[in-house]
Amino acid sequence: MKTKGTRLPIIVQLSAMFGVVVFLFLSLLGFVVYHFSDVGNMAGNLVSHTSARALALKDAHTDFTRALLAMRGFLFYPDGAALYEKSYRDEIQKSLDTVKRYNATSKETDTKEEGARLEKLVADYVVLGDRVIAAKKANDPNLSQITGQGRQLVADIDAQFLKLNQIQSTYLTDKSNFVVNHSKTQVSTAITVSIIILVLIVVIVYLYSRNLGKRLRNLSQELTNVGKLDLTGDDLHPTRNDEIGDMGTVVIEMRKALKTFVNQLHTTGQMLASAGEELSATVDEHLTAVQTVANSVGTIAAGASQNSDNISSISATLQQISAGAQEISATASSVNSRTYDAVHEADNGMNMLTAVVEQNEQIASAMKEITDVTSKLARGSEDIKGIVSVINDIAGQTNLLALNAAIEAARAGEAGRGFAVVAEEVRKLAEQSANATKDIAEIISTMGSEIAFAVDTVVKANAEVSKGKTSASDTQKGFESIIATLGTVKDGIEQIAIAVDETAKGTQAMVASVQNISAIAEETSDNAGTVAATVEEQSASMHEISSNSESLAKLATELNHIVKQFKV
Repeated sequence: MKTKGTRLPIIVQLSAMFGVVVFLFLSLLGFVVYHFSDVGNMAGNLVSHTSARALALKDAHTDFTRALLAMRGFLFYPDGAALYEKSYRDEIQKSLDTVKRYNATSKETDTKEEGARLEKLVADYVVLGDRVIAAKKANDPNLSQITGQGRQLVADIDAQFLKLNQIQSTYLTDKSNFVVNHSKTQVSTAITVSIIILVLIVVIVYLYSRNLGKRLRNLSQELTNVGKLDLTGDDLHPTRNDEIGDMGTVVIEMRKALKTFVNQLHTTGQMLASAGEELSATVDEHLTAVQTVANSVGTIAAGASQNSDNISSISATLQQISAGAQEISATASSVNSRTYDAVHEADNGMNMLTAVVEQNEQIASAMKEITDVTSKLARGSEDIKGIVSVINDIAGQTNLLALNAAIEAARAGEAGRGFAVVAEEVRKLAEQSANATKDIAEIISTMGSEIAFAVDTVVKANAEVSKGKTSASDTQKGFESIIATLGTVKDGIEQIAIAVDETAKGTQAMVASVQNISAIAEETSDNAGTVAATVEEQSASMHEISSNSESLAKLATELNHIVKQFKV
């Protein structure tokens, strides 16, 4: 009975399972890499944009302060006035340029407005500084008034710098908190998804391995029962259309054929035994008749006067012998025909066993392919460990990024305090990523153990298949013994048929002799001698038939003994 449905060879099933495992691992890798990359991009944006803007604003304020110091040196130290003037112009221009770059990269409305106000105040101070320098050089009496205006403008600029720094610090803190919270969420999500995918992979591998081992054990048990000549039990029909299902179907068909064959052998053996008994009884009767003929021939030789009566008696006896010979010939022909059928069925059984042995060889080859694919799955697990190493490297790079951010925060001083918090959180995130990678590595190690269990299961299945091959070979040897025994039986039947044919010919010769005795009375003595010789030959033939009948009965007994070894 063939299983229905689309055929899925074992190599296709294992390849599909391996493909699913690889797909899940690649999905896991893509998910983790994507989320870590997202966190890295956010941290990079925080470092390269928000923190950089805070540092730029700090640098602009510092440059402005240096410009004020240079202006004081110009006003109070005439000996170095030219040097102080140049230093002032460089620092104030640098501060103004930094404020302009800050405004150019502003995206928020409040930073744009406050930055524009700061840029205007610094530009106004540049104009006022030029007036102070010109008044100082010209010894203008209004210099004090101009410097007084400058002090008020400096106070406004410092206040604007402070206000803008507070706004920038607020943005930095908010974005830092967002990055930290988002990073924690991403790490938790990545760990959860990783555990789910890895558990799913382990469950898939375990369930398939357990199902495959169970099917192979059932098939091995069926083959072992057949090898032990046990043909009882219910048929376990295959549930899948693959190589194991094909072998299960062959085992079922073989067991059915063996049941039919053993039943036929049993029937044939019984018939052979019965025919042998009947043949022995018939031979005994013919021996008695032949003895009667011999006695009659002796009587004819002793006295010619009784020839007529003896010839009549011999004729009647010969008719009985002829009828018995025909009956023996018919019985021998029937037994010969049944013996030929038994030999034919034995040949069919041997052909089916040969097909089972060949199927076992094919399954052994398929099991080798299964072992190879399972080994590839184990190697795939090792490759996945390399992927985990890549993720670990990503965590190391994130840790390095946190270290660089901490250095930048230290250089920024008070303005980089918020960024230092971000750097510390990023460093913690890197440590959590490393710990998560370690957990993933442990899960993958557990999955490697499950894959090793699958490999062991396949190895055990190979051993079970080998046992099935041995059982099938033992069964094949048993059938070879049966075929040899049936061949001997067939030869004995043929010899019996030959002996029966010779008996029929002898009977015909005896009939001819009796007719000659009736026709030529004067040749009674000579014909009586001929009849006596014929009777002796007939007696020898009957003894040979009796011996062959005993051999036939013995062979039938041996055949029944062999058949009884089967459990049907």
